[in-house]
Amino acid sequence: MVRKQVLIGASAVAALLAPGLANAQSSGETQLDQIVVTAQRREQNLQDVPVSVSAFSAKQLEARQVSQALDLVRMVPNLFGSNNTAVGSANTYYMRGLGSTEQIATIDPPLSTYVDDIIVPRQNVNNYGLFEIDRIEVLRGPQGTTFGRNSTGGAIGIITKKPTADFGGFVQAGVGSFDGKQFRAALNAPISPKVLTRVNAYYLKDDGYLHNDTTGETLNGSKNVGARAALRLLPSDEVTIDFALEHMEAEGGPLRAYVGDSRHTSMRGVTTGGTGNIIADAQANRGLHSKSESNAATATLEWRGDNISVTSLTGYRWSVQNFIADFSLPVKGAAAPTPFYLTNDGTYKSFSQEFKLNGVVGDSFKYVAGLYLFTEDNDTMAGQVLGGAVSCSAGLNGAGNMTCGAARGFSSVRDIVNTTSSYAAYAQGEYKLSDKLTAIAGARFTNETKKIELRPTAYGGMTTSDLAAAGVDVKLTANVVTPKFGLNYQIDDDKMLYVSATRGYKSGGWNTRTAYTPQAFQDFKPEFTWSYEGGLKSEWLEHRLRFNATAFLAKTKDLQLSYTTPGLVAGTTLSTQDNAGDIQVKGLEFEFFARPTKGLDLYATAGLQSGKYTYVNPRAQSFTNPVTGVYVNAIDPSDKLSRLPKRTLAVGATYTLAAPALAGGFTGNIEANNVSEFWTTASNAGPSTRTPTALNTLSKGYTLLNMSLAYNSDNGDWTAALACKNCTDKVYVHTVFNGYYYGDPRRVTFSVTRHF
Repeated sequence: MVRKQVLIGASAVAALLAPGLANAQSSGETQLDQIVVTAQRREQNLQDVPVSVSAFSAKQLEARQVSQALDLVRMVPNLFGSNNTAVGSANTYYMRGLGSTEQIATIDPPLSTYVDDIIVPRQNVNNYGLFEIDRIEVLRGPQGTTFGRNSTGGAIGIITKKPTADFGGFVQAGVGSFDGKQFRAALNAPISPKVLTRVNAYYLKDDGYLHNDTTGETLNGSKNVGARAALRLLPSDEVTIDFALEHMEAEGGPLRAYVGDSRHTSMRGVTTGGTGNIIADAQANRGLHSKSESNAATATLEWRGDNISVTSLTGYRWSVQNFIADFSLPVKGAAAPTPFYLTNDGTYKSFSQEFKLNGVVGDSFKYVAGLYLFTEDNDTMAGQVLGGAVSCSAGLNGAGNMTCGAARGFSSVRDIVNTTSSYAAYAQGEYKLSDKLTAIAGARFTNETKKIELRPTAYGGMTTSDLAAAGVDVKLTANVVTPKFGLNYQIDDDKMLYVSATRGYKSGGWNTRTAYTPQAFQDFKPEFTWSYEGGLKSEWLEHRLRFNATAFLAKTKDLQLSYTTPGLVAGTTLSTQDNAGDIQVKGLEFEFFARPTKGLDLYATAGLQSGKYTYVNPRAQSFTNPVTGVYVNAIDPSDKLSRLPKRTLAVGATYTLAAPALAGGFTGNIEANNVSEFWTTASNAGPSTRTPTALNTLSKGYTLLNMSLAYNSDNGDWTAALACKNCTDKVYVHTVFNGYYYGDPRRVTFSVTRHF
C-alpha cells in the first residue's frame, strides 16, 4: 500500500510540473546535479543508495546559508535540534524521536557526527564550524552495521574539500547584525603533481542581543575561529594518502531570557573578571562564559586494485570545554534571582583506527568489510554553585566527605574520569538475485568496555570508593551484534524501491550531571533500536525532477532520556539521565527537487512522524511523595515524546539570472521552514498538567524565512552577497529548562569575496 501511494504521489508531482519541464532543453544545464555519496562506505550516486540519506553539495550549502552543522536541522526531514542550553559548541539533535539534551562525557549522543569518516564522539563540540566543505550526508535512522558507533538515531557525515592540482583560493570579509564581523580564506597550492596542499581559516564574531537588566551587559554574543591544513600525496595511480590538521575555538551560547521577552534577562553574575578557577569565579559571580577548543589530526590511506580497495582511517581528537552557566529562573520586573550555576571544566581525548575493504566479485556481488578500534579518555570537573556557595547533598545514613548543613554529605563538585575501549568487526554484502532484484545483508559485532573513576577533590566530592560502597557499577561491558537486511527492486534506470530492517546500538553510561550522592550516580543500560523502512528513489523527465520517499517504523528499547524533576530551589528543575522505557515512532519522509528551466531550482522536503511510549520504567514515572505530599512530575505513559514535532517542512527556490550589463549574474534564494509544536521536555509540563513549576514546556509551532542574493562576476573573480536568516524576526522557543531559551532573532549579513 505504501509503495502504491508513493508511486502515485511521484507521478502526480511529475504530471504537475511536466508542462514547464517539457519546454526545457535536454542538457546538463537543465538536469539536476548528481551527488556522489559514501553512505554505504563506498562511492555511489545518491539515487542508487537504498537507505534514507539526505545529501547536499557545496553549491547547495552556500545557497542555503549553511555555515554551521546546526543549520542542517532546517534541511533534513524529521531532523530536529538546537544548541544545548548555554553552550554554543554543542548541538542537541533529535531524529525520529531519538536524541540527547545532555553533553557531559558519560553520556553518548545517538546521532553521531563524522568528519571525513572520523567520528566526533562528544556532543560538546559537535556544532562543527563548516568551512571548505565538499558535501554533507545525513543518514536517517540507525547505522548499526558499517558506521562507527552509537548511531541509533542517525549519522551526520561532513566531507571536506581535498587538495587538488589547481592553484587557487579566496578571501572573504563581511559584516552583520549585532556588530557582527566575519573573515574566511582558503588557499589550494600544489607543490608538485604528486604533492598537493590546501589550507583554510575563519573568524566569526558578534556582540549578541540579550540585555542583562541587572548588570547592563549584552549577552548571547559569540566568537568562533578555526583553521585546517590538508596534505594529499599521490605516490602512484593506485595510492592516495591524505593528512589533515584542524583547530577550532568557540565562545558563547544561548542563555535563558524572561518568559515572553526574548531580548531581556536578569542575572547577578558578569562575564568579566574571570580568573580561570571556575568554582571560585562562580562563587564570586564573575567570569560567566562558555568556551571550547577542538583539535584533530587525521590520516587516510587508500590503495585501489582491480575490483578491490583497502582503506586505513586514523583519527585523533582532543578537546577542552569549560563553562559557568547561570540556570536560575529570572522573573521580569523582579530582582535578579539567587544565582544557580552549573560549572564544567573538562578535557576529552579519543583515538580511532579503521581498516576498510571494498570489493566486487563478478557481476553480481559487492561487499564492504572492516575492523574498527575506538578508545576514549575524558576528565570532567563538574559542579554546582548555589547562592555563592558550592552546593552539597546530605548522604544516606550519615555518609559523606564533608559537613552538609547539620549532617554529613557530598559536595556537588566531582572530578569524573571515564574511559572507553571499543572493538568492532563488520561486513555487508549485496547480491543481485536478478537484473532488477538485489538482496543486502550485513552485521557488526561490537565489544565495548567503559570505566569510571571519581578522584578526590578539595570540595569533598564523591570518590570511586563511595560509588562502590553504594553498589554502583564502575565498569560496564557489552558484546553486541547489530544486523541489517534489505531488498532493492530496480523498476528502471531512474527508479528504485527498497525495504530494509536495521538494528542500532547506543552504549550505556552513567547519570552524572546532577548526581550529587553515590546512590544517584546510577549507571544505565544500552539503548537498542530496530528500524523497518520502505522507500522510493526516483528521477523523472530526463533527470529534471527528483522525488524520494521513505516510510519507517522504529522501535526503541531502554530509551536513554533526560527527564525533568524538581530542583533544589523552588520553581527550578534538574535533569536525570536513565533508561526511561520503550518507545515506538512511525512516519513518512519526502524530498523533492526540480529544475524546470535553466537557472531555476525548486525544492521541498517534508517529515511527518508520530510516536508513543509502549512502556515507561516505574522509576521514571511521576509520583506523589508520601511524606511531603509534593507531586513529582517525571514521565507519564500518556506523555508525548519530547522534541518530536509531528511536522517539519522546508520549501524553497534558487534562481540564477545573467546580468550582461554588469559583467556578471545574480543568484537568489528564498526558503521557508515550518516546525509544528513540540514538547521540549520528557515530563510534559504546562497549565493543563499536574506540575510543580509554572513553566509551560510545550513550544508552539513556527515558520522561519531565509533569503539571500549574491552577485557573481563573469570572470569568477568577485562575489558580493546579502543574506538574512529568520528574516521576519520570528520569536520562538527551542528549549525550556529553568527558563525560556529562544531561537536566534533576525540576522542580516553582507560579504564580499575575492577569488583567485
